Amino acid sequence: MTSQNVSSSGINLVKKFEGLHKVQEDGTVSAYRCPAGKWTIGYGHTKGVKSGAKATQQECEDFLKEDLEEVGNVVRRYVKVPLTQTQYDALVSFIFNLGGENFRKSTLLKKLNVGKYEEVPSEILKWNKARVDGELRALPGLTRRRTAEAALFSMDAPLSADGGDLMPQRPVQEALKPLSKSKTMAGASLAGAGTILSETASQLEGLVGYSGVAETLFLLVAVAGIGLVAYSRFNDHKEGVH
Repeated sequence: MTSQNVSSSGINLVKKFEGLHKVQEDGTVSAYRCPAGKWTIGYGHTKGVKSGAKATQQECEDFLKEDLEEVGNVVRRYVKVPLTQTQYDALVSFIFNLGGENFRKSTLLKKLNVGKYEEVPSEILKWNKARVDGELRALPGLTRRRTAEAALFSMDAPLSADGGDLMPQRPVQEALKPLSKSKTMAGASLAGAGTILSETASQLEGLVGYSGVAETLFLLVAVAGIGLVAYSRFNDHKEGVH
């Protein structure tokens, strides 16, 4: 595994989505019951938290780092393939919200452990539902979070210039297909329209502010484009599309 610790960008991504709740006028943070009924404090910290508990904002930051280290142990225990820093950060954010046991049983982990990196983003996007009044529904907040995590995981997806098979010296003309049918070109167009992944992982903090149906679709288009480029580049290369 490439990374053993979550980066500052990964920590900030979790902080943005979890939020620092119940900050009092004096700057202290009070415990509250989360939707699942657990006493929680700071950035989703639940371990040892009881009614009436208070903490400073620095203590809440420390709680979060401790929690993310425990999540990191889950990644190190169950993931059997190498990860880049952004892939590691994405999984830590994902598991922090999902839970280690759900991750262990997930199709995502099975695919990842056999090297199907390109299928992980779409698996992440599937976990955007929760039960509301007994009904399983896709929630805008979860959709935005899953989109950011999927985009972060996709950031280091290799393109042909990064390695792989050598460029054929004599492409066969009959094997060519129109660029209009290229999945890579389609994916690149989608990704360009999204303009989310052009710089570094830290820029994903900007995704948090999006809300509503239009913004969610915009984010999904960007992720779909990046995933399609990563997944299809090799096939386009084989078929002579450059």
